[in-house]
Amino acid sequence: MNGRIEAIDVLRALAIIGMVLSGQMIWHADLPAAMFHAQLPPPTFAFNPEVAGITWVDLVFPFFLFSMGAAIPLALRKRESRGEGWQEITRGAVHRWLWLALFAIFLGNTRMGLLHETNRYAAAAATLVVWGLFFVMFVRVPSMDRRKNTIMNWCGCAALIIVTALYSPLFGVDVSVRHSDIIILILSNMALFGTLAWWFTRNSLTARIVILAVLTLFKLASGVETEWGNRIWEWEPVGWLFSFDYIQYLCIIIPGTIAGDIIHNRLSAQTAVTTEYEKGKMAHAILLELVLAALTVVSIWGMFTRRVALAAVISILLCVCAEALGRMMEDRQNGMRLQLLHAAMIWLLLGYVAEPLEGGIKKDPATVSYFFVTSALASFVVLMAMVANSHFKIRFRVLSACGANPMFAYTASGYLITPVATLTMLSVLIGRMAALSPWCGFLRGVIYALLVVAVTYPMTRKNIYWKS
Repeated sequence: MNGRIEAIDVLRALAIIGMVLSGQMIWHADLPAAMFHAQLPPPTFAFNPEVAGITWVDLVFPFFLFSMGAAIPLALRKRESRGEGWQEITRGAVHRWLWLALFAIFLGNTRMGLLHETNRYAAAAATLVVWGLFFVMFVRVPSMDRRKNTIMNWCGCAALIIVTALYSPLFGVDVSVRHSDIIILILSNMALFGTLAWWFTRNSLTARIVILAVLTLFKLASGVETEWGNRIWEWEPVGWLFSFDYIQYLCIIIPGTIAGDIIHNRLSAQTAVTTEYEKGKMAHAILLELVLAALTVVSIWGMFTRRVALAAVISILLCVCAEALGRMMEDRQNGMRLQLLHAAMIWLLLGYVAEPLEGGIKKDPATVSYFFVTSALASFVVLMAMVANSHFKIRFRVLSACGANPMFAYTASGYLITPVATLTMLSVLIGRMAALSPWCGFLRGVIYALLVVAVTYPMTRKNIYWKS
């Protein structure tokens, strides 16, 4: 795997690990507020849309979106080079949209937490059955004929429809197409609209920036409740499948596609890719990594503590340092890194400028500042992974394997590890450990996250992927 693309998989893996960690840790009021979503502060954890700020937990979803956007040009340029036109691209995007939407509905109706009135062993067994059917529905078997693989996937889908319908009479679950995993449902829509937005602007960065600007202004205008923009924004023509306000997340997908284009263009311009160890540039590389890490930490700290102006000043100084260090590192990857860095600086600047709007930066309801700041932070993480690979020869094999197989990793915690832990009494042991202290409750999330990586890595190494 090429190190530059590996950086995108690393970003996606961090998003998945963050999802598992934040979802499986015990929410204890004695833990720092920075450990939770900013709009769900302790001690009550009641949703408060008036609270401005972001924490590390609020980066998880946008990092996933950004990695999806970055992957679009890398995947579709290959298809375009094989002669595929807009009909094939659109057909593929619609298929992925519907396939992921079905996945979201299955997840929303079959998660183990819905079976709280059922014997826990029966609930665990049923959840494992659903996970097995997910495997059949999405797996790509390297040695299997493509047509046979497709037939097997459709059989898995049909079986999942039947099993999900049975959750109502067997377990008393209120099964409905309106019950879905909102994260996957939004991703399904972004897979469609992000693909179409990139395809029709793939040769015009200006056109894509115009789309981004229009979306940004539309998002801001939607806050005026009495105007037509607000009515369109709240329009839900097919609420269980598509809501118009999902379109706002293109404000992260589009910066991701710009990063993906930068990477693709540099890759295609080089006949050979080298990641030479440059001893003379080692100090510059270390300093650049520290500056990028500092930019990420300072931005989160400033937004969370509401010292936004101070964080903005520090960030500007750090950006100047990053630019100077970037220009000192003269190697074959440097042009690409500088372009990514410049794009990230623009997103961060826009995020700071827009921060006072909409009551301050928030994940929920998402603000324009949130879209741009998180796009910048995602870019910094990608850059840090690239520098670590090119200058320190660090390969993120385990992380990238998890990020390259996201659907498998996404279900591993709730549909594989949790039921297996229940059947083997491992969950009891982990539960006792988590009850020892608030930080042991956090350690519970760490354990589940590590287990997700541990089961995903060997699957990816064997080229067994789940794909939509």
